[in-house]
Amino acid sequence: MTQQDTKATNDGIPGVDKPALLLSSIVRMKCPRCRKGDLFVTKNPYSFKNSLTMPDNCQVCGQDFKIEPGFYIGALWTSFPIVILILALLSVILLVLLGLSLELFFVLITIFLLALQPPIIRLGRSIWIHIFVGFEHPGDRT
Repeated sequence: MTQQDTKATNDGIPGVDKPALLLSSIVRMKCPRCRKGDLFVTKNPYSFKNSLTMPDNCQVCGQDFKIEPGFYIGALWTSFPIVILILALLSVILLVLLGLSLELFFVLITIFLLALQPPIIRLGRSIWIHIFVGFEHPGDRT
């Protein structure tokens, strides 16, 4: 399949998306349906009062973010691999490249992962809702 065929396939079918645009929407934590509304009420993941607070609906397209009770429990399945990836990379850097002792390694890795927990949880939720809610081009909406 040529690059032009791939472009034609991705442009005309609702729900089929270009990977770079999908990844951008996930990382920026935008509504999966319109990619304009914010998934969280605050952009700061360290605003502990509202860190995980999500609006009920997208402010732009009205997409329901409270899909069903307990929906975001499934986001643990997307957060866990992120934690494992960070842990693996830090293990290589701290243990192999820097040669730290195990005691210092465990202290540093615990502090680092605890500090990254709010953004990891938010990223997991963003990935999870993007799995179940597809992008709709503005012309495709009825």
